Amino acid sequence: MKNSLIAGLFTLTVILFAACNKNLDPLSPGSADGQYALGIKALVPLVVGNVWTYNVVLYDTSSGAERARYSYTLSVVDTVTVDTTKISLPSSTKKSLTRDALRWYVLQGELGVRMCWQVDSVENLRIRKNDDARFSEQVAFNFRASVGDTTPARYIGADTSLWMSGDNVITGADSVKTTLTSKIDTLRTTLGSAPYFRYRQIYATRTDFTNYYFKPGFGLILMEKFQRKQNGAIVHVRRDELASYYFK
Repeated sequence: MKNSLIAGLFTLTVILFAACNKNLDPLSPGSADGQYALGIKALVPLVVGNVWTYNVVLYDTSSGAERARYSYTLSVVDTVTVDTTKISLPSSTKKSLTRDALRWYVLQGELGVRMCWQVDSVENLRIRKNDDARFSEQVAFNFRASVGDTTPARYIGADTSLWMSGDNVITGADSVKTTLTSKIDTLRTTLGSAPYFRYRQIYATRTDFTNYYFKPGFGLILMEKFQRKQNGAIVHVRRDELASYYFK
């Protein structure tokens, strides 16, 4: 009995030691290369009831001066399954869609606007409008890409965005793609330093682009919008920084 207990403890110690050597914690500095263990922490913790609060700064695109500040919350409010009858895809493609591929989380953000987010089994974040008909127009963040890898261009229809500042931002139809530009662990925010992955979202004809900073297990911690002017200068448009969060 005593020998069995000792053997069991020894086996447990070996298992724990091996796990430590593999460095499975995605928030540890050693995991900044992106080699995370699936299922431990997703890029964004999508659970109904989770809430993020962001502080927003808007900039004057002519002078670069700060022109407005406000805050808003982003919260996971529901789950939804896509209605395949509304998706403009071939029948054969529709039949191959799995239940997980059709299940999305509904997030409500600035001015109550709703979007659908999804993190699949390989931790790719996808965001689409809360509209089944635009299922195939979703914007994809390829979380597991190598630096420099670019997601395929996806068509995005004309859109109108309202900001809490009163701005009415109208964007025409265009194609969008996202590139993982860096994996760094020294970003400073109001919540301190954190490992993060930076993605750049660009368009085919539009002059604006956006940098997204994701911290695994916490989600989006910073978003910065820029615009390229006719003279080639790049100006700051908007900055959304994570101020606080609540996870269930």
